[in-house]
Parts: sequence; C-alpha cells; structure tokens
Amino acid sequence: MTRSPRNDRPVVIAGGGIGGLACALGLAQRGFRVTVLEQAHQFGELGAGIQLGPNAFHVFDALGVGPLVKRDAVFIERLLMMDGVSGEEVISVPLDAAFRRRFGNPYAVTHRADIHRALLEGCRGLPRVELRTHAKVAGFAQEGRGVSVQLDGGERIAAAALVGADGLYSQVRSRIVGDGDPPASGHMCYRAVLAAEAMPKELRWASATLWAAPNTHIVHYPLRGWKLFNLVATVVRDRAMGGHNEEASPEEVLPLFAKNCELPMQLMRTPKAFRRWMLRFRPPVANWTQGAVTLLGDAAHPTLQYMAQGACMALEDAVCLAVAADAADGDFPAAFQRYQALRLVRTARVQLSSIMLGHLFHADGVARLVRNEIYRDRTPASYHQALEWIYRAPDYVVAANPKAKGRRKPPPARRTQPKRIRTMTARKPKRAPSKRRR
Repeated sequence: MTRSPRNDRPVVIAGGGIGGLACALGLAQRGFRVTVLEQAHQFGELGAGIQLGPNAFHVFDALGVGPLVKRDAVFIERLLMMDGVSGEEVISVPLDAAFRRRFGNPYAVTHRADIHRALLEGCRGLPRVELRTHAKVAGFAQEGRGVSVQLDGGERIAAAALVGADGLYSQVRSRIVGDGDPPASGHMCYRAVLAAEAMPKELRWASATLWAAPNTHIVHYPLRGWKLFNLVATVVRDRAMGGHNEEASPEEVLPLFAKNCELPMQLMRTPKAFRRWMLRFRPPVANWTQGAVTLLGDAAHPTLQYMAQGACMALEDAVCLAVAADAADGDFPAAFQRYQALRLVRTARVQLSSIMLGHLFHADGVARLVRNEIYRDRTPASYHQALEWIYRAPDYVVAANPKAKGRRKPPPARRTQPKRIRTMTARKPKRAPSKRRR
C-alpha cells in the first residue's frame, strides 16, 4: 500500500534534465510529491560524453541508480594532460585502486543520455513523481508559504515550492536574480563523436586526455564500451560569437588549432563535421533563493567546463536540497535557505577554479614552459591530495546513501611516496589501453 505524500500540493521542478530529475528522485524518495515540467516534447538530454568524478557516483548511490549508471560507463585508467605544442606529458593522475579507496567511488566517462535514462527510470518507478512535457514555466507568485506557478499558455499550478532547474536561460532565475541572459564567454567548443575504428590507433588511450595549447585545448575519451570516442575541442576567441549545436566544417575548425603538434591534429582531421557550441558563463551570486522558490544546477551557478564538474554540482545540489527538505519537514522556505547555505561556497569555488584552470590549459610562451615545470615529476599521491576538496563527496551526500549509514569514513591516504611516473611520449603510450569494462 502506497503511503500518502507529505505535501498536498506538489513541489514543481522546472526542467527535466539531469539535475531536475535527480532532485525529483531525491524528494520523492523522502515522501514528497513532485511534478517535473519539461518544455520539450519528450524527456531527453543534449550532448554526448561527460566525465563523472567520485562525488557524482556518491549521488547516484544515494539515489539508488548507481548500478544503472555504472553499467554503461567506461572506467578509464587516468586523467592525462599533454602539451599540445611539444607532445610531452605534463600531468598524469592515476584512477587506480588507491584513488577509489581514497574517494569511495571510481572516476568514469559515459554518455549524458545514459545518465538521464537511469534517472528517468528511477522517477518513473515512483508514484509520487509526475512527469509532464510541453510545459514551460513562464513566471510565479509567492502565495503564503506556497507558490503559484504560471506556465506558457496561461495554466497555473498551486505548488508547495518551485525549483528552477531550467538551465542557463532560466525563467525562474530571471525573477530571483534578474541578471538577464548569460553572456557569451568567448570559449567556443567544437564537438564530434567518432566510431572507435575511426579514432587514430595512436590515440586509443584508456584515459580522459587533454591536449593543452595556446588559447586552445582538445579533449578525447572512450564511450559506450569503447564503441565510440568523444571529442571536444575548445578555442578562446577575443570576439564573442553565437552558436548552439550548429554544424561547423573542418575548414572552419582546423586553422584554429594549428599550433598543436601532429598527433592531436591527426585526430582533429578525422571528423567530417563538428557541432559548434558557444559556452556561457555567469560569475557567482550571493543569493538564488526567494521564499519557497530556489535554483539548482546551471540556473544557480553555471560554470565553464574545465573542472568537468557542471553536472556533478547539479547532482550534489539535488541531494542536498532533498535532505534539507526532509530535515525541515516540508518547510520549504527554511529548507531552501539551508540548501543554499550548504551549497554556495562549494559551487562558487568550482566556478572560479574552472576559470583559473582554463588559463592554465591555454598558457602560451614562457607561461607554458613554467606550467610544465610546475607539474614535472609530481607523484600520484600529490595529485590525489590536490583533488581531495572536489572528489571527496560532501557529508550530506554520503549520509544520504542508506547503505552508507553507520559506516566509518575511509581513512586518509597514506603519505608514503609511490614510484615516480614514467614520462609517456606523445607517439607511444606507456601502456596499451585495456578494452575491458569494469
């Protein structure tokens, strides 16, 4: 027998992407009735590959979809940064057993659609979640301790609360923050997905690889059981351009990356066409909550891609919000203030760190040489220590996993110095990539 929901009026979530569905799943698992509004004609996810740190997998475990996400993921062996000019290895972060012990979960790459499908299946399995398409939030009005949510077309929904998970162009944010459309960042991405057999054999590495060059970088990694490879090439341009999932020819793209050495350029010459995306960015703001209305994910704290944490932050938001609503017993204004207080500094740090990493990746001249020298001969333990703040899941995420309750936190990593990493040349990886899926 299904228990009655804790709230008579639903929590309305604007946006049925990864963050919105994760929020719906977290709230429904805690007894709250939820309505998810997706403006598209069906639930789906744009984009292709995505990198998932251990902190994201802690969220999936807390939401009960960890096995589904891991089923389709590729568990790579390292994070690798190469100098795109010289072809030398600069950074190599092992994602081995020591990494998994330290952070309690693995690092993986997967397809965005596979994550979305796992969350959608979870929501469809819960009677407290209503999923609606062709429904876009146009505005809202606070009514007592609830919210009247207005849709395009005039319909109104009497809601207990409203969560704006409606992305960069959030209508909910426009009412709370009022900072207009997000400006073009000048960071233009060119994306392609390659069949594995089309990928240059010299680059079929079991890593998330980044080629850093002046004002550009190129990222590639395997997807879907090594059947595909994701390719994302980014250039920083002085003159901001538009572009949202538009086709771009090799004739447009290749001259922008001409400062790279032959091996990454061999990869760039492989696609017959790219998809062009202009990245958008907003600086951190001090408030994204108004009464029983709050924001989540890109609507609250959009970030550049250099930390590979945009979706991970939205997922953490979702669990944090659900935990706060549970603790406040449905007092959503109080819950949303608590949620914002817990998330504000962490998400802002990711936003600002992403900007700084972009400068590091795109260094030129003497700055490029200094960057390479800074990272020369670093140990795996030093990299793991530097990543502790981001890959160690927050306490409220770990505690939300029913299987983790009562379990002690993993001990800190030993400070013994492991063997020094051997340098890998650009032409010959230090090990052949394993095609075994873990």
